[in-house]
Amino acid sequence: MRIAAKILHLRPRGLVARADQAPKMGQSVLDRSGKRIGNVADIFGPVKAPYITIKPASEVKSELDKLIGTEVYVGEPHGKGKGGKPEKVSRMREH
Repeated sequence: MRIAAKILHLRPRGLVARADQAPKMGQSVLDRSGKRIGNVADIFGPVKAPYITIKPASEVKSELDKLIGTEVYVGEPHGKGKGGKPEKVSRMREH
């Protein structure tokens, strides 16, 4: 299921958008055409209609002003494989 969000403004840490429900941290954010514009970096505000901070992808940094007021979609977490399982990361340090 994709979550819709509307981009409200640009901040030094990224774009701020209002979502129709809470996404997961790290999920990819896509524009209407399906182009990835960044990832969810922070979630704050009310649970029913939270605000999200989007860390922009490097390829869209020059176009951020054009995204204000547009509707975007939160899709799958960035970096997931075809199987839908996230990559396993060891939490233990090797000595």
